[in-house]
Amino acid sequence: MRILPFLLLCLIFACTPPDPNKDKPQAGKVNLDLNNKLVQKLYDFTDKRLTDSLVSYLENTDPTIRYLATIAFASNRDSSAVEALARRLKDPSEEVRISAAFALGQIGATTCETPLIEAFDGTDSLSKRQRFNAIVLEAIGKCGSKESLKNIATVTTYKNTDTLLLEGQCRALYQFGLRGMTEAAGTEKMIGYAFDDHTPEPARLMAANYLGRVKDLTFDSLQAFRIAVGFVRASNNADIRMALASALGKSITQPAFGMISKVITDEKDWRVTCNLIKSLAKFDYDTVRALVTPFLGNANLHISRTAAEFFVNNGQIKDADWYWRLTQDNPNLPMATQILLFRASNKYLSQRNTPVSKDFVNYRLKDMFQKAQNPYDRAACIAALGEFGWNYRWIHDKGYNDAHTAVKTAAAETLLSIMQKPDFYGFFGEGSGGVRREMYAYLRESMASGDAGLIATLAPGFSTKLLNYKSLRDTSRLKDLKNTLANLKMPRDVEAYMALDKAIAFLEDKPEPTAPKIAWNHPIDWNRLKLVGQQTEATIETSKGKFVLEFFSHIAPGSVANFLELASTGYYNSNAFHRVVSNFVVQGGCPRGDGYGALDYTIRSEIGLKWYDEAGYVGMASAGPDTEGTQFFITHCPTPHLDGRYTIFGKVKSGMDVVDKLMPGDQIEKVTVKYQ
Repeated sequence: MRILPFLLLCLIFACTPPDPNKDKPQAGKVNLDLNNKLVQKLYDFTDKRLTDSLVSYLENTDPTIRYLATIAFASNRDSSAVEALARRLKDPSEEVRISAAFALGQIGATTCETPLIEAFDGTDSLSKRQRFNAIVLEAIGKCGSKESLKNIATVTTYKNTDTLLLEGQCRALYQFGLRGMTEAAGTEKMIGYAFDDHTPEPARLMAANYLGRVKDLTFDSLQAFRIAVGFVRASNNADIRMALASALGKSITQPAFGMISKVITDEKDWRVTCNLIKSLAKFDYDTVRALVTPFLGNANLHISRTAAEFFVNNGQIKDADWYWRLTQDNPNLPMATQILLFRASNKYLSQRNTPVSKDFVNYRLKDMFQKAQNPYDRAACIAALGEFGWNYRWIHDKGYNDAHTAVKTAAAETLLSIMQKPDFYGFFGEGSGGVRREMYAYLRESMASGDAGLIATLAPGFSTKLLNYKSLRDTSRLKDLKNTLANLKMPRDVEAYMALDKAIAFLEDKPEPTAPKIAWNHPIDWNRLKLVGQQTEATIETSKGKFVLEFFSHIAPGSVANFLELASTGYYNSNAFHRVVSNFVVQGGCPRGDGYGALDYTIRSEIGLKWYDEAGYVGMASAGPDTEGTQFFITHCPTPHLDGRYTIFGKVKSGMDVVDKLMPGDQIEKVTVKYQ
């Protein structure tokens, strides 16, 4: 009697068809709740680069988990996951589809191209999948073939209302260009987009950056004219103008020069002015000299420095005596500008034909070095003295004995530049043999010092082809180098380790070693992230004023937690901004002050759906994937060539005018964090 009900139940369930959607991924909104333990688990899997664990979650029914497992491969670029990721291109959740396309582009393997092409929705007549299609296009630009480049370059069906598709097309062509792949039709299309002020601004910005940054592009008179018109039509967008200014510098034509010379004196944005000055490099020197010289006295130090750097990079022998005399006629020029002008003179003056001026310039640079209070001014003096190779002993003695690591490292960089002079033997003449041996001694001394900055900077000197240092090697000395390598502290000294490891391989006639794989060593601090909300911000007080940062904890939780932890301990207080590249970045956070410093850990690269498409983004400096630590940078302008390569973890919320004033040596006085 008890068997019948049981059989009946079995019959009922046996006759009920299984739910086909029970274990299938479902559509829905992605909810990145950082307090959710499973969400934390997926971020931790990403942080630990656990490919197998991440792949096992790609079929999860929760779109949030699928999204996290998918976007993880934008940072963890493991090509073994391509097939599994390709299936997510058809995910019911648009956010998961987008993350899959982005991740495949980041992986960049040739096997990524076909699934991306197949995923592009060419039937999207209602424009419901434009964002996905745009991401697919950019991803193809990172991994696609010449045929894909041609196909994307010749698309003519996108309208000005197709904002996302146009931007995706431009990003694709830009990514192809960064890989050294260009198509004449694509270049012409980018010129057309930059020229047409009806093109959506995001697409025009990418087109302008393509024209300004991609190497080996040259423009004829008609193309230059259209770029010049595009510059004028971008009167309300300095980001587009600064990129087009660089593009104009690639065309040695009258339309290009006519536009630059016309607008350079009236331009109001300092970043555009800097690019306009640089863009004059290929034009007739005698003509452009008069255009550049007035900017030496500009109140904006970025502009003043850029004008002086122009003469360092593009000066001529006939004006060599004039460069330093400008400092005598204009005694109120900033110290950094004066040093650069003396450097220009030192580079182009002849010891044989103008010995008095040459000696005076070197005397003044040495005097400026002795009197400079700012170590970064002393480092600049060292670099300027390096333009005359016979200063090598002075550079070594004064530089290596300076109290500040930035000066020591500058001395090492300058010695390396002297070693690598293509006319080394012609310049030093009969003394070249002795100088070569002394330089070798400096190399040995630098390696024996154990100093990460000196090692990272000078180790490449062993492989200077012209000096043939292999002829001076012996077994015992190689052992010394290997001992130095073994004593470097990893992961802190990773740059020094990589440089010395390569030098040893060179001396032993072995293949160049691969970069060491740094093991996971610094977990994400979830307890600190519990305090972080949308209103969390950090106020950074500097010697030039205050600015405020906001954070992207959902994009880069490990980087945000790391920065906030360092800020809470006072690590950044009294830390200097050691690197400033005008109209690019300002960088700080190095405990040494020379860019080679770190603490005894590393954090992981965290690449997400953020782009360096505006000024003020805060990124993590690195020596390669997963080598980040304490150093961060802030962009002066859009820098799309950094996209997908450097973690974005924050943005300047207010005070960008203060960031724009920062120069090497300016101090972070205090960092205050407000969590809510």
